Amino acid sequence: MAARRPSGRIKLSGCSARPVYVTPQLAAEYSALAEDYSRLWAPVIKPMGLPILDMLPLAQAREILDVGAGTGELFEDLRQRAPHAHIVGVDRSAGMLQIAQARGARRVAVMDAQRLAFRNAAFDLAVCVFVLFHLPDPVEALRELHRVLRPGAHIGAVTWGEDPGTPGAAIWRDALDAAGAAPDPRHPSIMQHSRMDTQAKLAGLLDEAGFMAVHAQSKSAEHRFTASSLLPVQLHCGLASRRLPSLPPEQRARCRAQVEERLSRLSADELVYRPEVIFAIARR
Repeated sequence: MAARRPSGRIKLSGCSARPVYVTPQLAAEYSALAEDYSRLWAPVIKPMGLPILDMLPLAQAREILDVGAGTGELFEDLRQRAPHAHIVGVDRSAGMLQIAQARGARRVAVMDAQRLAFRNAAFDLAVCVFVLFHLPDPVEALRELHRVLRPGAHIGAVTWGEDPGTPGAAIWRDALDAAGAAPDPRHPSIMQHSRMDTQAKLAGLLDEAGFMAVHAQSKSAEHRFTASSLLPVQLHCGLASRRLPSLPPEQRARCRAQVEERLSRLSADELVYRPEVIFAIARR
């Protein structure tokens, strides 16, 4: 997928000869589930990442880069907080960005976060929300962000801390294992949560990339599911959605029915998703 030039004042440098570092399988996966992601999963995690915007000097920003913009969930919030800024969103998934455009995001480009096709010092603020752990080399991506930010510019990054998974994750894992489902097809290089799942780890990555005045903090988040709202998320956006298709149709249906029955017996408290979220802000 070639980078597209966004409208506005930001100029793209040539990037066609640069190698792709994010696996195309992940981009294809997110393109395929883009509508389900926007409908089912984004409403769960967006409120969890949104506090980063209140930690950044958005009112003074004029050129903002949203890395891993996905379906454009943050665009309207960025516009409200930075009404005079040009906002550019980049993501490796063309399908996700198509939804962002349909929702009014005008300046988007398909682009690898580890090889940003922008000139040096193009932006005065960047956000990177729930995406660093999907990058084979998150430090290289942060160095690229360091390059395209102006001196004194700010960056805000959000990752998961201690995350138990959505309610019933163990039920799915046990049922899928018992049914003989194939392992998660995602490559370990795009599942790097353990490199940034504490304040110290995320701050260390930013420091290694050359950022200054790094401040990290964690917050407990919460989303209350019902059994009926949880199942579609897991079938379309979670681990089960990647492992379940490996089973023959009859086994797949039996496995799903078994899990659905067990999920229906979870209490209201057991249906609450309570991950830890790590926030970090820093200066170029």
